[in-house]
Amino acid sequence: MAIILNIDSSGEMATVSIAEDGKIFGTMSNNVQKEHATFLHCAINDLIRKTGIGFKSLDAVAVTEGPGSYTGLRVGMATAKGLSYALNIPFITIGTLPAMLQAYVNEKDSTNKLLMPMIDARRMEVFTAVYESSLEEIVSPCAMILNETSLEIFFPGRQICLFGSGAEKCTKLLTNPRIHLGVLPDLASALCFMADKKYKIKEFSTLSNSEPLYIKEFFNG
Repeated sequence: MAIILNIDSSGEMATVSIAEDGKIFGTMSNNVQKEHATFLHCAINDLIRKTGIGFKSLDAVAVTEGPGSYTGLRVGMATAKGLSYALNIPFITIGTLPAMLQAYVNEKDSTNKLLMPMIDARRMEVFTAVYESSLEEIVSPCAMILNETSLEIFFPGRQICLFGSGAEKCTKLLTNPRIHLGVLPDLASALCFMADKKYKIKEFSTLSNSEPLYIKEFFNG
């Protein structure tokens, strides 16, 4: 039974959760992106106090590695690394797009559809990846500039579901009836589930080599 502190500050909403065996029993969130840096440290201390879980009881710390907001990723990664080092506990990184995918398939029927989690990268660009409903990766995380034929060229005839902060502007541009807009469920539960899964198989990241997955370093949120 692992107790893991999970941190996500990759997007507009920052969340800190404590989970045992992948199930959340304490969480706090902040939806003011510019305040993520100050929020994280206060939220972690508040959660520790409210849940009664001491820092020494934590078995690992997990964080979303990106893509996403440049500033948010740096803040989250630095916070998680600092705790991992200070407490001498394993450090776990989770891709933001895979976490979005996991959150979606946990709650939605996605059978026989291509799934594209999307993060707004400003203007007509998104960070995205493409997956089968089986969670098999078809296109690795990348930056994509949208136009009317962005998806039809690569995936003719397939039903495609888009979800995330970049999906709404995409569906305004892409009018093909095969392209559907899905609502992204809560990301915190998926992050906790994935972190626990990695902990059980000892899939840990190293502090010295781990860096945020920016994809495009000038994306600053």
